[in-house]
Amino acid sequence: MTPTRIATSNDGWLEASGLPHLFRILGLAVHPAKLGIGLAAIVLTLLYGGLLDWVWSPADGVPADAIERYILARDTRIPYVEGDGELGIFHVWREHEGRSLQGLLWSSLPGASVASGTPLGSYVEAQSRYQPLRNLVGLFDGVLWLLREHFFFFLIFSLGALAIWALAGGAICRIAAVQFARDEKLTMQQGVRFVRERFLGGFFLAPCIPLALAALIALMLILGGLLLRLPILGDLIAGAAFFLALIGGFIVALLLIGLAVGGSLFWPAAATEASDAFDSFSRGLSYPLTKPWKAIWYAVVALVFAAVCWLFVNLITFFGLSVTRTVVGFGTAPFGWLKRGTDGATVNKLELLWPMRGPEALYDWPVWSMVEWYEVPSALFIGLYVMIVVGLMWSFLASFYFSGSTVIYILLRRDVDGTDIEEVFLEEEHPDPQQGFQPQPASNAPATPLTIQP
Repeated sequence: MTPTRIATSNDGWLEASGLPHLFRILGLAVHPAKLGIGLAAIVLTLLYGGLLDWVWSPADGVPADAIERYILARDTRIPYVEGDGELGIFHVWREHEGRSLQGLLWSSLPGASVASGTPLGSYVEAQSRYQPLRNLVGLFDGVLWLLREHFFFFLIFSLGALAIWALAGGAICRIAAVQFARDEKLTMQQGVRFVRERFLGGFFLAPCIPLALAALIALMLILGGLLLRLPILGDLIAGAAFFLALIGGFIVALLLIGLAVGGSLFWPAAATEASDAFDSFSRGLSYPLTKPWKAIWYAVVALVFAAVCWLFVNLITFFGLSVTRTVVGFGTAPFGWLKRGTDGATVNKLELLWPMRGPEALYDWPVWSMVEWYEVPSALFIGLYVMIVVGLMWSFLASFYFSGSTVIYILLRRDVDGTDIEEVFLEEEHPDPQQGFQPQPASNAPATPLTIQP
């Protein structure tokens, strides 16, 4: 193995900045295997969350604006009382997280004000009412609402979602790591098999380690609080040992900050190094803290690049679906002659079966009261195909996130450890040690005598 060194300005500012490598994320994200894995994970997550909504809220749900009211009550320091509603917990949380995520991307677009006054500018402005930091905080607010107001739902949903995305996200990271480092494309089966063999000890437990440590220390702090509650004896012992509580509080804060800062690097570390959960956690935490400005630079560039790519993917998808809907809809009502509707409303058949409001709502369920019984199969098939297209659009975003996290991890590893970018764990280079020594079959050829040259 050739010696490596950290990239410096002597190697060229462009290479040291990592820009040529960060711009490769788009090519990594559009890999068919990654898109397929992302789509499968999205479908499984939606089905799992919908099942929990069906089991958890058979009668009463939560209001559609429950999270917004929770944030307002917290900011104004008034008690929050969650009323009854008609929507499931997962449905409300999913809608809020989707709006916050899209707001984060749209608000990160550079020069979005240039298109102000145009339909594109109006759309971008409608999707990015807040600044990027506010939208980023909104993502954490949704998780905090779920944690504080629906703890058991949060626990059950988090474990299931973690299992789904540990397998899918880890497989995407593995395929991206090999493709980025060696320019070799793994298949979907190879990526999933790699993660499955290291699932529990590597990918599933890596995000759980900081949470488990934080929960353990928090439990000790709670016990200390119970000791402080005791009169006389508690005041003497717990009061004198309160400095331990301060240390524990700072450790919990550092663990949570480390999870927020380096959590996206846990799975790329396991996918690149084939390491266990603790090593992945330590690498994902130490690299951003060792090179904080480089980590911030990589994250900002990747976020802006993701926003630009998401804009084009979203608009291209909208344009393609709009063309299909317009042309086929013209066939269902040529020249406007065969329009049909109920209660005097006029709408062509395809618009009835496939409602679409714009780029932010590419598909809505039809008004079933206006659909005849014989039109239900076509409405279901059209909805299925359109939702697959929309799902692929979102799977691109998931693939971009995990591929970008993998690229950032490899770049930070280069900057901190001096490890070459091409270094990645390959299974064929490491034979199974359980196979032991395999003796070669004996040959019938006579042995060559050994001669010693002076």
